[in-house]
Amino acid sequence: MLKILFLFFLLLNAVYFYTQFDDTAEPVSSSVLKPPPLPQGVDTLVLLRERGLGGENAPLPGSSAGQPSVTPIDMSAKPLGLQGESSCFTLGPFTRADVVRRSAETLAALGVDVKHREISKRTPRGYWVYLPSSKSYQAAKRKVTELQKKGLKDLYIMGKGGHQNAISLGLFTRESAANSRFQQVKKLGLKAVLEIQYRTNKQTWLDLTVPGGQAVTVANITKMVSGLQRAKLGQSECQ
Repeated sequence: MLKILFLFFLLLNAVYFYTQFDDTAEPVSSSVLKPPPLPQGVDTLVLLRERGLGGENAPLPGSSAGQPSVTPIDMSAKPLGLQGESSCFTLGPFTRADVVRRSAETLAALGVDVKHREISKRTPRGYWVYLPSSKSYQAAKRKVTELQKKGLKDLYIMGKGGHQNAISLGLFTRESAANSRFQQVKKLGLKAVLEIQYRTNKQTWLDLTVPGGQAVTVANITKMVSGLQRAKLGQSECQ
């Protein structure tokens, strides 16, 4: 009996010794690693995708008008302005000369090389549904009378220009409404025309070049652009 008790306590001591000196477990640390503090006078780099970029009708720095909402856009997460080479951007479009001037002056004060670029852009103004020109005004008038009997309203005979004696069936601001009218006339067996009316708008863009190593300048540009509503900032290849 004593021999059995002796072996039991011997085994118990061996287990205790093993558990106390087991070095396989990794030590637990509650410390949190923190990045080293930046030198005095150096700002934290702000990536372009971390800021919302808006448009032209909001005030620039120094303006007292209210700040509109900003629509954020996602851009490359690559830190810009840190490389040895320059970084280039485009800012626009602008339709007001005063906003272009103030934006260019603000950017130039930041040490940015600014170049103006003007383009013309066509945008839909409306959608016109009409019947091609008749041989004479009298022929067009007879056709209008026939169409009115079939339930068509809002008809107008063009009196001059390249579409003289054509029958206008409506000018629409929405393409869906123009298509509905076009299909209505087509079902009557008439050869209608759906024509898009355009307007030409002149737009100004600013092409920006930031010298290499100017991360703070890039951050200041995004801060300025966040006060704009319609113009957008995008990265481009330097020429």
